[in-house]
Amino acid sequence: MKKLFGLLAVMATVVSAQAKCDWSGYWMKTVNQQQNVFTFQTNVDWDSCVDYWWIVYDYQLKKKDTLQDFNGYTQVQFNAKGKYKVVLHVLDACNKCDTNFVQEIDITIYGKADVGYNVGAHNCHYYTFEMTNMNDDCIEYYYSIYKSDLFDSLYGYWDTAEDLYEWLYFNYDFDENDLVYYNTASQRVVNHEFVDSGRHLLIGYWYNTCTGIDTWVMRKVNVCVSEPVNGLVPISPSVGGMARPNPTSCEFYITETKVAAEYMILNTSGTIIATGNTSAFEQVKVKTCNWPNGVYYLWVMGVGRELIVIQH
Repeated sequence: MKKLFGLLAVMATVVSAQAKCDWSGYWMKTVNQQQNVFTFQTNVDWDSCVDYWWIVYDYQLKKKDTLQDFNGYTQVQFNAKGKYKVVLHVLDACNKCDTNFVQEIDITIYGKADVGYNVGAHNCHYYTFEMTNMNDDCIEYYYSIYKSDLFDSLYGYWDTAEDLYEWLYFNYDFDENDLVYYNTASQRVVNHEFVDSGRHLLIGYWYNTCTGIDTWVMRKVNVCVSEPVNGLVPISPSVGGMARPNPTSCEFYITETKVAAEYMILNTSGTIIATGNTSAFEQVKVKTCNWPNGVYYLWVMGVGRELIVIQH
């Protein structure tokens, strides 16, 4: 009988502790996806009682790993097709209770998405585009084509970048005025005749209606251009920007300070390399002396995105 009362007392203590923990105001969510690289966010804050851990579980390998936390964000790259889950484990040590927030991930497209094209034999404005056939009834096929003077002012990166999505996806907010064609129906093979010559950006987009997972690739298209376009006068990204000076060498300031906001800086691989907070009406200094030369992506939450060029 004493053992029974002891067990009931322990159970009552656990139930009482759990009742003190209200997790209803907390969440985790996917805030960005670039092909198989996912970025997650939570609003859970560390304090003297509460702590949390990011965990990723691979169903195929039956293996789990912990992920690094960046002020409420984490990022993971899934390197094979299959099912995974990302778990945010939250512990309230004071009230002796915990909970898990779970995001299931199904990587259905990996490493084989591409867009090919042929140019008309007698008309260099005429193109036939063909997206990789995924042989999946759940897949819908879309593409966009953009033309903008910005592509002629990116410090030569247009000419040297092999895969534009590695950096251009994060560095340019696409304007509807630049959109020259968009197929609203799901079409894998599409014919298109360009009105303008010059540089265009082609985006092939695969969407899985069953899983909600998407994938895209970016391709450069030089329409009716017989010779490379070099020696162009660059337009400084600092014009009207959130970061100054830009380009920079060892430091820059985030000048968008109308409101307090979180910021992230990612490299061309989509890896988070710096995070922090801005303050209203106060510039924030970011040191970049040890960063390699290249293009980076500044994201100020709720404010905007901007390309940053580091030139030592």
